[in-house]
Amino acid sequence: MKKIGQTSWISHPTRGSLTARTGFHCPRNGFWRPLGSLVEPLFVFEGSIMPTHAGNSIEWHLVDAQGHFGLD
Repeated sequence: MKKIGQTSWISHPTRGSLTARTGFHCPRNGFWRPLGSLVEPLFVFEGSIMPTHAGNSIEWHLVDAQGHFGLD
């Protein structure tokens, strides 16, 4: 079994948000959106590999871990 590292995600205590980069393990279940974008969020399961967006490696922002589409 592969150990999931915690170096692939960043918590922003001042903004209360969580980010993760493409290719790293998802730190938390929830709806994720490309950082700085308003496209519809994508649900990613904890431990899954964060996907690309439009074929590019990006930074993802956790929109909602409760299953709602609220904006931060």
